[in-house]
Amino acid sequence: KTINTNNPPPPINSKNDKMNNTNKTYMLDAIVSTANIETKKFQSTNNINTRMINTHTSGNGDITSILKVIPNVQFDNTQMKSATPGEIDPANISISGGLFYQNNFQLDGFNMNNDLDPKGQHYNGPDITRGTSSQGLAVDTSLLESISVQDSNISAAYGGFTGGVVEANIRKPRNDKWHGNVSYQFTGNKLTQYHIDSSQQSNFIASSNENYQPYFTKHLIRANIEGYITNNFGIVSSFSTTRSFIPLKSYAFNIGQDVNSTREQHRYIDNYYIKTHYNPTENLNIEANIAYIPQDNTYYNPNARKSFYSMNSGGVQSGLKALYDTDIGLWTNTLGYSWMQNSRKSEANYFISWYYSPDKNWATFSEKGGKANEGGYGDMNQIQNTLNYKSDMNFDSIDIWKTTHRFLVGTELSFTHALRNRLNNYYTLNDPVELPQGQTCAPDSMFDFETCSNVGFDSPKPSKPPTQPPQKWHGQYFNQATETKAGKIGFGNFAYGFYIEDSMNADFDKYGNINVRFGLRLDGDSYMDKHTIAHRLSMNYIAPWEDTYKSTIIFGVNRYYGRNLLSYRLYDFVSSNLQEYNRKDQNSPWILNTDTPTYSDYAFNKLNVPYDDEIVIGFSQNIWMFELIGKYIHRDGKDEVMSRKIKIDKRDTTIWTNDGSSRSDIVTLMLQNQKAIEFYGIKNYILFGFDYTQVNRSYNIYNADDAYFNNVDIIYNGQIIKYRDRPVENYARPFTLRLSTTHIFNIWKTKWIWNNFFRYRDGYEQMVVFNKNSPGYNPNYPDIDQYGKMRFHGAFTWDIRLGVEIDIYKGNTLYCNIDIYNVLNAANMIALGGAYPTYGFASSSSVAVYEIGRQFWLQFGYKI
Repeated sequence: KTINTNNPPPPINSKNDKMNNTNKTYMLDAIVSTANIETKKFQSTNNINTRMINTHTSGNGDITSILKVIPNVQFDNTQMKSATPGEIDPANISISGGLFYQNNFQLDGFNMNNDLDPKGQHYNGPDITRGTSSQGLAVDTSLLESISVQDSNISAAYGGFTGGVVEANIRKPRNDKWHGNVSYQFTGNKLTQYHIDSSQQSNFIASSNENYQPYFTKHLIRANIEGYITNNFGIVSSFSTTRSFIPLKSYAFNIGQDVNSTREQHRYIDNYYIKTHYNPTENLNIEANIAYIPQDNTYYNPNARKSFYSMNSGGVQSGLKALYDTDIGLWTNTLGYSWMQNSRKSEANYFISWYYSPDKNWATFSEKGGKANEGGYGDMNQIQNTLNYKSDMNFDSIDIWKTTHRFLVGTELSFTHALRNRLNNYYTLNDPVELPQGQTCAPDSMFDFETCSNVGFDSPKPSKPPTQPPQKWHGQYFNQATETKAGKIGFGNFAYGFYIEDSMNADFDKYGNINVRFGLRLDGDSYMDKHTIAHRLSMNYIAPWEDTYKSTIIFGVNRYYGRNLLSYRLYDFVSSNLQEYNRKDQNSPWILNTDTPTYSDYAFNKLNVPYDDEIVIGFSQNIWMFELIGKYIHRDGKDEVMSRKIKIDKRDTTIWTNDGSSRSDIVTLMLQNQKAIEFYGIKNYILFGFDYTQVNRSYNIYNADDAYFNNVDIIYNGQIIKYRDRPVENYARPFTLRLSTTHIFNIWKTKWIWNNFFRYRDGYEQMVVFNKNSPGYNPNYPDIDQYGKMRFHGAFTWDIRLGVEIDIYKGNTLYCNIDIYNVLNAANMIALGGAYPTYGFASSSSVAVYEIGRQFWLQFGYKI
């Protein structure tokens, strides 16, 4: 089992017990047992164990894909979009109504959060940062022993989140013998059923846009080995790679050069991991790990030549961990270093938009005003280096006046350096002007690409009057250019946290048992230059009857402060590198425009740290072999950060404020058997989960505008409401039902696995923008923005895993898994959109977006 080193409670043994039990394996197992009891005691955690990881459909093999099994985890509405089955990025998730970029992800107790740009909101332009996820490393689940999701009543040992904590725990090496495993998994368009809106079928088949992927193949290769080199030194080593290939038309051009060419995009994720365990003495356990998990995604702009670019993310995580069982308690120390990036390599460092002409003869259309674009986005490195040290002291239990206390004292120190480095100057040139008759282009001394064309063509401007015959342009050239200067900005952030916690137990014998955990956490850093104090209070009452029918009531009052995203400060420096150049004619030198307006500095550190206040009420009830858990979570989000677009010197810029607020109410129920139910040699496991979620938020999770701040009147579904009373756009399905059934049995030398996962997600409402011609538009209110309500029906899916293992010789095993997603091939409409992602509100003319249809995954492997 995996020791919970972030918040490991002290050993349950007394000092005398430890003296009489010197077997180190027993002591470590005792620590693990107490850790599991501690997180379960206050209903902080939903756990996914090894059996669930191995028996459920695994898809791309990332951590968040399997979290759909447990309640109180919300996904992006378009996470399983039918049009893009070739994507392999880990899904973003919302926990307890929180923002998807305000979770705390940990791998074996070490931080793996992406703070460079977890929102991934820059979709286009020179500051593009696509392919980002709030989870910094795309860890493959084949490495894991368990995944835990803490969604409420979270210990003071954890900070830097307003959503939840996701911990992925790497398994320990088995000490009976050496074990190994190798496997290959595959899917592709021939094993996938698509659901595409009928109006988009032709665009889908002939797609040049990665948001429509009619052809793809995915390949997953995994290999690992584990065992003990000596009696007290063990190792786990693993490699896995996920490869997705997406062939598309190179461009969306209907005419001109390259019109029928094709080009392949790809998505790569690799996992290299080594972990060692060393027990030099019975009281000391040392672990060391290093992970290298790079990701490489390639894209191109279908409307521009020379626009290919790649996004590189992921990185390295390494750490040392020591657990020392002293005479007064368990002392845990961890030292970790991580290097993560979100960088781009581009085919060109310019973007030019010509008018269509005989020599600029590529375009989506050739009518007047048609544009022939070329160029990309330039090269940029964004790198995050983090050094983290954490120390916990879990003291042994002490008795104080009929109560037993266990104290936890800890500190966490980290230094993060963020770097944004534009490697080359980037230029944009738009709206060329006419080359005067009789003049020609001279070589451009400033740019190493063409900025003038001598080739004539019909004027792109309407003739005046319109009855006049077409006018000729004798050529075209650019007289204005915008430059984003090369350069870098880096800054360091020193963060610190201190926490103390008292876990008290009072045993009233026949009247039951009461547990109270009270903690305080102090955080600060040099980035925000502010200090925050968060209280954590969790309580439970355990009724005095036997375990078979044990009843527990829980309560909690907690505060969680959010993490400071480095991206806000990086954004502050983007605009300061902009400048404009002009020239009088095609042969004149380019002159810097000294009147170029600059942005004002709106520093993020002037803001308050956002936080959530939480109240939790719940119960658990044992019923024979089953455990029923129910919980109500209420959260109020305050001082939340809103981004806003405003005009400064006639230019758009972004500022940030603390005007955001939110309110979340969540009800969860979960029923599962605590040990296998056996019938005729078949082991059966059942898990039922339900959650009801209601989220209200005063801002859009990406951007805001004046309407948010002024809270203007709008018409929604025929009624006048305030702008902030709109429904939440995403991560907020009203309720979800889940049922997982797993059946395991043996026939001769074979082991069979059959898992069914049924999920029903309630329908939801989405706002759509009305124009004056939309049905339902009220002409009596022409000065008020009007929106309609689009109702999406509930979505039901049934996923299956069928697996068989064949013992061929003394534990050497061949195995095969067949995963079937959406067995019934249900056409679940999940959003409005089209070929391009929609940020903000869809219009009434947007097309339907569906979830993926029936899909097969095949896996073959061999293990010893």
